[in-house]
Amino acid sequence: MFQAVRSNAKLDIRACDNTFACEVMGVDVKTLNDDQFGALENAFDEYGVLYIRGQEFEPRDLVDFSKRFGDLETHVRQEYSLPEFPEIHVLSNIKDGERTIGSAYAGDSWHLDLSFLKVPARMAVLYAIEVPYDDCGNALGDTLFASGFDAYDTLDPKLRNELEGKHCFMQYNRRQEAKRLERIHDHPRPPMTEEQKAKTPDIWQPIFRTHPNSGRKAIYANPANTFCVEGKSEEESAPVLQSLYDHLYRPENLYRHKWQPGDLLMWDNVGAHHMAITDYKLPQRRYLIRTSVSGTPVF
Repeated sequence: MFQAVRSNAKLDIRACDNTFACEVMGVDVKTLNDDQFGALENAFDEYGVLYIRGQEFEPRDLVDFSKRFGDLETHVRQEYSLPEFPEIHVLSNIKDGERTIGSAYAGDSWHLDLSFLKVPARMAVLYAIEVPYDDCGNALGDTLFASGFDAYDTLDPKLRNELEGKHCFMQYNRRQEAKRLERIHDHPRPPMTEEQKAKTPDIWQPIFRTHPNSGRKAIYANPANTFCVEGKSEEESAPVLQSLYDHLYRPENLYRHKWQPGDLLMWDNVGAHHMAITDYKLPQRRYLIRTSVSGTPVF
């Protein structure tokens, strides 16, 4: 359902039943002029999640469009990138032999992309090529989003004041190995190499992060990569973090994206927490390609 329409001569942007997810209507993004793209970028910074249906993209089109937002990054797991486009990370359960051609279970818990890096990506741009369906023709593999900005604004003042200015400990390598062992039977995946581990060291990040453009604050701690709060052990941190997550992922703070082939969806990595629903399995095929746009240091 849509609750508002922001139409002008540049773009038709319709907000969903929350404050952070919008659909851009009736455009072919490959033909956006500078004024239209400027309106798109402004809306992206304001809302945090935008999607556009019915796009016809080749990998080069995704790269070209994404570069309008800034320089592109290459994912640390290059084994799941397109050989001719190292900037494109493949998300897929399709197999070539025993191994999947893409990351088969990426994002299946609540997270923020690359939150474990000193300079995380500004945003991600994801394009759907194949979407899985059930026997009744219903699309599977939805993606849930939650606004870290709205959650910060409405957080209990006592908890917010307790955590303001503090940091949390993030460990990407630890989480990746745990996931690999959990899914090793259905989706075999090699452990991270020493080179990959060196590029993703453990890091302390702010619990609340400030958006570099809007100045809004968002909850930045997330279940996928956060293990403790500054000044507390993991055991002591657990109930504090759970209080954050219970507030952040409450139903009224969620948007659920139901994928269609040709969807182009982009989200802000400062505050757009998200999680992929893995309610499908082969022969139900899923194939999406993603780029990441370079960001700024966390503060």
